[in-house]
Parts: sequence; structure tokens; C-alpha cells
Amino acid sequence: MPTLPQILEQPVRYFPRVTVACFDPTTGTLPRRALDPARTINFLERLAATGAPAVLIAASTGQGHLRSVEELDIWFTAAAQAKTGDLIKTALLRPEDGQVANEHLLSRLQTLGYPVVFFRPGTNLPPDASDQDVVENLQPLIAAAARRGLAVGVYSIPDVSGVRLTANAAAQLVAGPGGDHLVAAKITEANYEQSTRAYLQHPQLTRLKIVQGWDPFIAKAMTEGGERCGITSGPMSLAVFQYLHLLQAADQHDWAEVEASLAAVTQLFQAMQDDPGKFADLQRAKAIMGLGQPLLSEVTNEQIERVLNALRSLPRAADRQRLARSLDLMEDGPYHAELA
Repeated sequence: MPTLPQILEQPVRYFPRVTVACFDPTTGTLPRRALDPARTINFLERLAATGAPAVLIAASTGQGHLRSVEELDIWFTAAAQAKTGDLIKTALLRPEDGQVANEHLLSRLQTLGYPVVFFRPGTNLPPDASDQDVVENLQPLIAAAARRGLAVGVYSIPDVSGVRLTANAAAQLVAGPGGDHLVAAKITEANYEQSTRAYLQHPQLTRLKIVQGWDPFIAKAMTEGGERCGITSGPMSLAVFQYLHLLQAADQHDWAEVEASLAAVTQLFQAMQDDPGKFADLQRAKAIMGLGQPLLSEVTNEQIERVLNALRSLPRAADRQRLARSLDLMEDGPYHAELA
């Protein structure tokens, strides 16, 4: 496992190549469910046992953007208790919670041993926010994280935050207070050329690991970015064995197999995607896995059946087996018998 000084010094080499953006196992009933700490620990330990190198806690996959500051604290604390060996735990925070709350959470992350914290633009920004607005929104938090010695990542996910973090804005953050602690930029956008490629080509971002977050673009990013490109995947929460397989294929430069493996994931992804321009609702897979229902809503049987039908219809048996094994990671979910 790379050390924090190594990540800070040589991000491209030492920042985790692959990070699972984790589900938040839930318990209780509507109108608001709670985190299930014991299930969270079990889930993370099972992910670590697969060989996954890193996890991101409080990403939108786990509906982190809907949780209160107190609920995030509970999630970070529970995740820190998981016995995960060399697996690296990273966290995501939100500018809209305010400086005081974020300073508290940063101190908690430092105490709990999280080496890396990510920030996305805040939902308190207007839809027409300029690059300068975004920089001013994020810079105090980056500086606060750097003061605590944490490595920092920035995250563009306009589906959640409402605005993009452009490559030019990221370059301004690198040049600003705490910018020497910036190690990675994660991009989850539906337009590859305007997002990931712009980051890879920006002359002031060559030190950063560029992390692809919109999964259908992973193969393109890996071929264009080489060692500079990493992956942070929400679908990896539900397809961990498929991703480990495609990474092995990438190591062997078998790009045809990488594409074929990703195509199977994309079929599942699209089965959870009501709008082709919006990120899929991965909470549907979470329910299949036995990790509970969404924080504020309910997954329907029809939505679950759509995902299972997509799995059944995959043309390659090996893809079906790896994905079924991934969805059955907990081995006790409501669809365990069918998936097994």
C-alpha cells in the first residue's frame, strides 16, 4: 500500500489506480433510512477481500450528497472500523455544508486515518457559475485539508453539483493555497472530449492523476492517458469481479477484451439509467445486493427486474458469471439463490 508521502510526492505513480465508489448499506424505513454500520463494515471487508485497491466513501453512488453532516460522520467512522488490510480509504466532502462543518469533518478524517479527501463543486453555486466562482467555492476547503496534511482530489460531477469543474478551474486550484496537496482530479461527465481529454491535455495538470468516473469512457481514457489515468467507479460497487477482470486484460494490452467487458457493464448500467444523459440510479443494484433501499425512496420490483433481465441477456457466459458473482458479493441478499 502506498504511503501518504508517496501519494503527495508522485501522484501519477502512487495514487490508487482503481477506486470503488461505495454503496451505503442502509436500514430502517421511510421517510428516512439510516446507515447500517455493521453491514457497511461487512461490505467493505468483502470488497477488500476481492483485491480492490481503494474505496471512496460518501460518493453519490451511496447517496452521500443526500446525507447530513452528522450522517456522513457516522459513515466515515463505521468505514474506518472495517479491517481492510492494504485497501486505501478516501472520502468525499461537500462545500455547501459550510466551512465550519467541513473543518470538523476534515479533522475527523485526519483522526480516522483517511489519507485522501475529495471535494466537488458545491450545490450552493448558481447554474451559471464561472470558473472563478468554482475556484472560490473550493479553495478554502483545499487549503484546510492541506493544513491537516491530507492529500486532496477534486471532482467534477455536474449531475450532482449542478456545475462542472473545468480543467482551467482545476489548474487555478493547483496554483492556489493548498494546491501542492492536490493529487487527483476525478471526472464524471457524459462528454469525454470536454472533460477527461481536456484534463489530460492541460499543461498545468500533468502532475495529477486523472481519474475517469463515467464508466463507458474507461477504455478510451486508459488508452489515451496510460499511467496518468485512474478509475473511480460507482458500478464497481456492483461489478467488482468484472472490473478486476478488465483491469487484468488492460495489463495485457488486450483492449478488445477490455471493451467487451465494459460493454457488459454498460448494459447493466443502462438498465438502471432512465435518462441517457444522466448517471444511472445504482441504488437499484444496491437493493439487489441486499444492502438496503435508498435513503429517501424505494426501488420497485419492475426496476429490479429490468436489471436482472439485462444480466440474463448478456451474450457471454463469463460476463454473466462475473457480474452475478459481484451482485452476490454479500452472499445473503434477496436474490442470492438466483445469482448463485
